[in-house]
Formats: sequence, structure tokens, C-alpha cells
Amino acid sequence: MSDKRTIAKTGLIGVINQVIFAVLGFVSRKLFIVYIGTDILGLSSTYTNVLSTLALADLGFDIAVTYALYKPLNEGNTQKINAIMKALKSIYNVIGIVFICLSFVALPFLKFVITDMEFKSVYYVYFLMQALASASTYFLAYRRTLLVADKKEYVTKSVDTLGTIVFSLLKILVLILFRSYLLYVTCAVIQAFATNLYIYVKCSRMYPYLDNKSKTDKTLVKELFDSIKDIAMGKISGYVYGCTDTLLISALISTVTAGFYANYMNVTSMIKQMSVNLLGPFAPFIGRSLAEDKDPVTQEKSFRMYTYIRFLVAVVLLVPTIALVDLFIDIWLGPEFIMSRSIVLLICADLYISLVHSSLVDYSNGAGLFRYEKWISLAGAVVNLGMSIFLAKMIGLPGILAGTVIAQAVYWTSRSLLVYDKCFKSKKLLALYWVRMIIYIAVFIFCVFACVKLCGYVNFDSKILTFIIRGIACEALCLAIVGVAFIPSGEHRRAAGWLKSKLIRR
Repeated sequence: MSDKRTIAKTGLIGVINQVIFAVLGFVSRKLFIVYIGTDILGLSSTYTNVLSTLALADLGFDIAVTYALYKPLNEGNTQKINAIMKALKSIYNVIGIVFICLSFVALPFLKFVITDMEFKSVYYVYFLMQALASASTYFLAYRRTLLVADKKEYVTKSVDTLGTIVFSLLKILVLILFRSYLLYVTCAVIQAFATNLYIYVKCSRMYPYLDNKSKTDKTLVKELFDSIKDIAMGKISGYVYGCTDTLLISALISTVTAGFYANYMNVTSMIKQMSVNLLGPFAPFIGRSLAEDKDPVTQEKSFRMYTYIRFLVAVVLLVPTIALVDLFIDIWLGPEFIMSRSIVLLICADLYISLVHSSLVDYSNGAGLFRYEKWISLAGAVVNLGMSIFLAKMIGLPGILAGTVIAQAVYWTSRSLLVYDKCFKSKKLLALYWVRMIIYIAVFIFCVFACVKLCGYVNFDSKILTFIIRGIACEALCLAIVGVAFIPSGEHRRAAGWLKSKLIRR
């Protein structure tokens, strides 16, 4: 299968996967609130972020192994691939045990992050059940890494989609018939074990040369640990960026507010995952392309195209979200769950930077610039946590989110300096990059104002009809504005030419 077809296939399956996830997830969350309550919703969201803290035990071995697999996969060196996977299995077995032990150690501290609600003994059981589901990844699903590096992530996405359909329907039945959070979490545990076990067996059949009986190469394990020294800081930074907001909201404001915030994050997480499904398949191709040591000028040209595609995705997904998310929350959960407009803007500003600047992340990881990344990650983590706590005391919830946006800006500027210095070796091209980014931001803001203004004129008696028509109008307006703004650009012409050639072939 060609590279372009593989990217398209993986992306398409990912999008279908995410649409199914979204529909079933929204239905399940609505029933969760109706039958179990907002308090337990906030509790579940907080537990998820606590477990993300414990998941730091793996410190990014998956990233190191993916990078280590690029070269042997290009060369067809099955012996080296088998040795790397055996080393990863040994490491993850240890990490899985450490993760379970840390879950028990965390039990006495749970009551300190749960505020404004009575803490019950059964909450410990809920936490351990969620931890058990997470632990299955370490013992069974480590082979997902090989599928990702070998450009076959569509296999895992297909399995995850089927598992989500079956078990989401089962969770909905549990909520309606039994109104039991314990049974609800039990379904999640069974789903995690079932999907991870299937992928483990599937990999054994796809890669028959994988030999579990061979001895672990201690030298290779040491090499992986050497890489981890540089990646670990990025892992910690990623946690601080992605998970501490909910914990800070729960501890500094209230667990119930964390549940309200989680509703918005459920929407934006769906948007983010949609973008990952669309753009994630590019990452292994970038890594393997950089491994071939191509000309920096050619690589920068491809990078510009990739960044432009990410910008288009950000516009198409985020602008309508900003304009319509409050109406969606109203339809989905009710007007009492709508939060202030500043919360929406800060969440989406964070997501915009993440979407657009992640092209730099993919090139940095693909080039193996881990030892430089650790200092960027450290700076971002310190800024994120420090500014979030400082601003939270001044302005509350918006302050926590503002701290995250400031940290994202630090990541963006620092990584641009790194990638253009080490990969493209040009300060002039770096200056031109930031000129384009400023133009992108200006066009994005203009799209937001235009769509919000347009939505004010679209109103019907039915909220659902209003939402649908506003959504269609926003998408059409965004595409028109971007088309007019970027017709002269080389990136737009290449993107339009590629799309035209595909349509003609079809």
C-alpha cells in the first residue's frame, strides 16, 4: 500500500472511529448525569487525571521505541525489530507492576483532591477499577507501538472502534437498568482488557518473527533508557499541560466545577482527537523521511505544507466550536451547565496553538531531538504550573486556563527555534515562518468574529435546527474566508492541486 493511501486509510478510519466515539460518548455522558449525577462525573474526571499522573511511570518509552524502530523497519531488519519489542515488553512489565503499586499508594491521598462533596469508602474501589483498566495497556498493548511505527495504526483504530460500539452500548444499558457506577467502570475494565488482548494476538499473527522466548538484550534496554533521559522531561511536561488543570480546579475551586469543566473538555477533546486521527498518520512518515537525511530545503517545504494543513484543520474544527459550543451544551445537558465565554475562548486558544504548532513537535520527534526537547519541556511545565496557580488565586478558573495558554506559547516559540536550527538550518526561514503564523492567527480571529456575527442572524424555534444551520453556515464561511485569504500562497495551490488530482482520479 502506498504512503498516501496508508495515510488516507488511517485517517479515514480514525475519523469514523471518532464520530462513533463522540455520538456514543455524548449519549453516555448525558445518561451518566441523569442517572448517577454531576458529583460522580467530577469524581470520575478527577480520577482520570490522577491516573495520568501515575502513568508517568512509563516516562515516554513508547516515543523512544517508535523512533528506534524507524531504521530497522526501513531496512527490514526483523532481528533488530524483535530485539526492540522484547526489550519494550520487559520494561513495560516492570512499569505495569510499578503503576499498580503506585495506585495503591495514592489511595490515602485521594480525599485531598476531592472537595465540596462527601468522600465515601466506595470511591477507593472506583479508583482501583479505573487503575486496573489503565494497567492492561502496559501488559498487553505495548505492541501498538510497532503498528504505529510500521504505518499500520489503522489496525488498532479498527479494533478500538468495534470495542467502543459494543461496550458503549453496554454502558448505556447499565446506566439505564442499574444506575450503578461500579458496573459502569467494570464495563470499562473489560473493554480495555478485551481490545488490548485482541491487538496483542493480532500482532503475533502479523509479525510471526516476534519471539517472546528470546532473551532480553540488556544493552538495548540501556540504550532505550539513555533515550528516556531526554524524553522523560517531555512526558512530565505533557502531563503538567494536559492533566493538572482538572486537578487544580478540583483542589482549588471545587470537584463539581471540575465536572462542569469536564463537559467542555469532553467536546474539545473530541475535536482534538478528530485532528489527531486526521493528522496523526503523518508522524511515522515524517520520522522515516527525516531518517533518510533529505535536503533541509526540501524538508522545510514539506513542513510548510504540513503546517498549512494543520491550520486548515484548526479553522474547520475550532471556529464553529467557539461559535456553537454554548448552544450545544444547552441542547445536550441544559442551560445550567453553560460556563462563561472566557472559559470557551481560553480552551480553544490552547487547542489552536496545540493543533498548529504540533507540526514542530512531529518534526522534532522525527529528527530525534529529545535532548533539546527536555529543556523546552521543563520550561513549559514550570511556566504552566506556576502561572496557573498564581492566576487561579487572582481570577479563579480563567486563571488556571490562562496559565496553560501561556505555557503553550512558550512551547511554540521554543520549538520553532529548535526545529529551524537543527532540521532546516535557516534563521531567514524561521522569520518567514513567524510571519505566516501571525497571518494565520489574524485570519483565524477574523473567521471567529465573522462566524459569531453570522450566528446572531440565524435563529429558529428549534434549537437543534438552529445548531445545524449555524454549523453549516460557519463551515461555509470559514472555507470562503480561508480560500480568499490564501489563494496566492504556494501551500494553498499545492493543497488545491493535490485535491483536484484526487478528484479527477476518482
